[in-house]
Amino acid sequence: PLVDLRTTARREVLLTNLASIMVGVAFYVVSLVLPQLLQLPTATGYGLGQSMVVAGLCVAPLGLTMMFTAPVYARLSARYGPKVTLIIGLLIIAIGYGGGLGLMNAAWQTVVTSLMLGAGIGLAYSSLPALIVGAVPASETGAANGLNTLMRSIGTSVSSAVIGMVLANTADHVNGVAIPTMHGFRVSFLIATAAVAAGLVLALCLPKPNRSSVPQLRASSEEDANLARAEEVLRGFRGRVLDAQGVPVARAKVTLIDHRGRQAGATLSGEDGSYVLVVPARGPYVLAARAAGHGPLASSATHTGDDRPVDLDLSLPGETVTA
Repeated sequence: PLVDLRTTARREVLLTNLASIMVGVAFYVVSLVLPQLLQLPTATGYGLGQSMVVAGLCVAPLGLTMMFTAPVYARLSARYGPKVTLIIGLLIIAIGYGGGLGLMNAAWQTVVTSLMLGAGIGLAYSSLPALIVGAVPASETGAANGLNTLMRSIGTSVSSAVIGMVLANTADHVNGVAIPTMHGFRVSFLIATAAVAAGLVLALCLPKPNRSSVPQLRASSEEDANLARAEEVLRGFRGRVLDAQGVPVARAKVTLIDHRGRQAGATLSGEDGSYVLVVPARGPYVLAARAAGHGPLASSATHTGDDRPVDLDLSLPGETVTA
């Protein structure tokens, strides 16, 4: 399967995905209600009689505020964590919908509602990926975040169906035309508020993150192995094998011998003469180097056992020719 179902069943992932559905429901309600309220004629007694352009401008703060809350989210999440940021976002959404029930009498009031809801939805939406990343292994973050995005889409789809049904069933029919009513708008806002309340309960049930085990994002097990090798290099000898004139010697064999005379490691120098040897423990060692066309070399060195590598170049003497 594309998604490991055992991962999605984890408490953190499951609750975050359910909260994502509730945020999706809350996000779409305002997009359905406010444009209709703004464009309904004033003859209805509650419509604001605005043009399509003005209605769009009144709802535009919803998206703009979501964009501008990104820096605020980064600071809040860094200090308090994504769970707290999600809770704050849901509280702001609840205040926005609760206040919006009484702010439907003028165009500027819908702007205030859009600003409040945009700030809350922006904070909530920004928190969801961080919660998912912190709850799954690094190798599954892509699939888990994709599933979380699907949950948000399910929320908006459910919202459009439910609110459409509510507005249709509460509409007044005038000359065969269905006109949404203020009662339908307020019921829609109440449904959104209930969804936010459910999302808030889910967010409060999220377990407290364990800061001592911060997830380390690595691309693969190969990268883990490379990192381990790099850490080992820090605890050894490194340098270059050179000839008598200082020219690098390739494919020279370098052997590490401990104080008991036993071989502790061996390697071949690279094309640039470089070599790396890992030490098993601190103490005195002998590095023996030899290469075809050159005399052998034995050089003593001591490693203190710390994480810093010991740099040691090995200069091979010219090969002696016996008559």
